[in-house]
Amino acid sequence: MSELSLPNIAESTDVDYSERGMQHQHTAAAADMPAVAAAFRTAGYSLEHITCLDLRQVEGIGAFRLDYQFNPVEGPVDRHVVQAVVAEGQAATSIAGIFAAADWYEREVFDMHGVDVSGHPDLKRILMPDGYTGFPLRKDFVDEDPERHQLSGVVLEPGAVPGDEPAAEEGADEV
Repeated sequence: MSELSLPNIAESTDVDYSERGMQHQHTAAAADMPAVAAAFRTAGYSLEHITCLDLRQVEGIGAFRLDYQFNPVEGPVDRHVVQAVVAEGQAATSIAGIFAAADWYEREVFDMHGVDVSGHPDLKRILMPDGYTGFPLRKDFVDEDPERHQLSGVVLEPGAVPGDEPAAEEGADEV
């Protein structure tokens, strides 16, 4: 494993692993993530995960935050989390060309939060159907899809409330 030198990092903090499950927390611009990811790859780290948080309603942030988690392929745990803020309508920059695993994670960020990822090789829905309306992990999401029951397999009568299905009559299944 080579020495870790991170370019384009705005801020770095060492963190107590027993409290947070990581040793280092960094901040970078979303556009700088390919350079940051390449530095981790060169130093022998793998991409463990990318996730997105909808913090648009949080005072002082008002945007989405992407968290990229890296850890060495070999040797002791040395977990780094790099946070990049992406404003509504702004695009994150793909790192799928550096870490192939980013392909799935970036598609999930797009599918669940509606955050565009520029440079992604095939950015399309991965969990929701292609024609699905909305982004389910946004804090302001309201499911207005009239076909929702088709996704769950549960068919409700008009006006019925999920969870209020009538109980089966006793002995109905007895032969």
